[in-house]
Amino acid sequence: MSIYQKIVCTGGRKKPAKSYSWQSILHEFEAGKGAFVAVNAFNNALRVSFDDVAREGILFETIVHDYDHVCDGVKCKWFARVLKVCGFYVLSEFVGSSTRFWIHLLSDEIYPLGDSMNPIDLKTNIYAPPPNVMSLYHDDLDSFMKKTIDDEMIGELGLSPGYDENKEELVKSRFRVGQRLELLNYATSTEIRVARVQEVCGRRMNVLVTKKDYPGSLPNSEEDRQVQGSGTQFWIDEESFFVFPVGFAAYNNYKLVATEEYIQHTAKITLALMNGQEPEYHIDDIRFTDLSREDVDKEKWENMKVGLKFELIDPLAQEFRKLNVASVISLCNSNGYIIVGIDGPDMNDESFPLHIDNVFMFPVGYCEQNNLKLKKPDGYKKSFKWDEYLAAENAQPLQIELFRPTPPQERLDKFQVGMRLEAADMCENQLISPGRISSIHGRIINVNFDGWEETFDELYDINSHDIFPIGWCELHNYVLQHPGRNN
Repeated sequence: MSIYQKIVCTGGRKKPAKSYSWQSILHEFEAGKGAFVAVNAFNNALRVSFDDVAREGILFETIVHDYDHVCDGVKCKWFARVLKVCGFYVLSEFVGSSTRFWIHLLSDEIYPLGDSMNPIDLKTNIYAPPPNVMSLYHDDLDSFMKKTIDDEMIGELGLSPGYDENKEELVKSRFRVGQRLELLNYATSTEIRVARVQEVCGRRMNVLVTKKDYPGSLPNSEEDRQVQGSGTQFWIDEESFFVFPVGFAAYNNYKLVATEEYIQHTAKITLALMNGQEPEYHIDDIRFTDLSREDVDKEKWENMKVGLKFELIDPLAQEFRKLNVASVISLCNSNGYIIVGIDGPDMNDESFPLHIDNVFMFPVGYCEQNNLKLKKPDGYKKSFKWDEYLAAENAQPLQIELFRPTPPQERLDKFQVGMRLEAADMCENQLISPGRISSIHGRIINVNFDGWEETFDELYDINSHDIFPIGWCELHNYVLQHPGRNN
């Protein structure tokens, strides 16, 4: 059985005590069981590419821990080759040896070739093959090392020069603790509140409504998980649909729950924006430019009209296994933003803003074409058929050109039934759990969480920022939930 090496990361968050480990699943993989979604399938969510790292045959240096007890203050390193890649984990083998081990490809104990040749490092770094090799070639180690390099390493691929920079970019956050933003109210989606960044973890951040920014008494944190309280957490991606820059509500005439001082502040921001001027922000404000998206093509946007219909994964729902019939209710002043609602008697009362480039909206007919369930509008008595419904509502479907482009087939093929990944629970978004793809529906994958019944499955667009390669949690020292209902 190969060795499983825990990731070594300096700095960052404190390592959680009760996080699930992929160790047993990785060992099963060695026996021919299981598959994993490749890291490069998530490039949209990871911000950087690791194509030149996460592939078989790459050579690197790493520490031979067998010598730790006799090498005080000295790192004994040897060369290793990637044999198999499973998310962020790589099964590797020491060059010239049969010793195999699993290691996180972004561990601080992975080094580019030649890392120890710097004269400054020679006193604290030495090359030493694993003990099973050392015992065979102890009397002529120099010859063994030269032969190994000549026969197995010259001309082979090693880590790229940008490896360390990409690793730093992956774990870096765009935002900092204490910054304020505007947050869609999870329970009352027709209003926005002011929130503060409490903690950051790569792209994800814990944002909460605080007493400092709330008019009057704070709601009970036991009933409102967006409100700061004992142990409350609301973890979301930095590009989450919940998040807006300071001034968004005022600029788009959206209901804002905030202090009078903040309301006056954002009124000035709105006036500046409408006059084409640069607003004056507070140092803690997350600005429009901080959350900017690509401008929507003006010619295409002219086709965006109130009343257009589409299919929607409701991001505010309590279950995520069906799509809904939905409509454009109004257009916002901010480029690319619309107010949407799920058709039915509560459409306006439960509406919310979305940027058109999102992972929840799909064209009319998507469910039928991709074998998904479409929930008919509440109160609609007949069996649902899109052509009949559009005729009855005197409505038109949202044009296909206004949706984000379909990913190329090459990318779609990176997601296969049975592959494992890590996924954030859409209902309780502070929880990230191990799961596997149970079915595929075009660009939507159905994820079953390990140890949970299929009634708890959730649907994700492959561009969702809430799905990750295995090893994401360990890299960021974030808790990965244990499988099953009694975790």
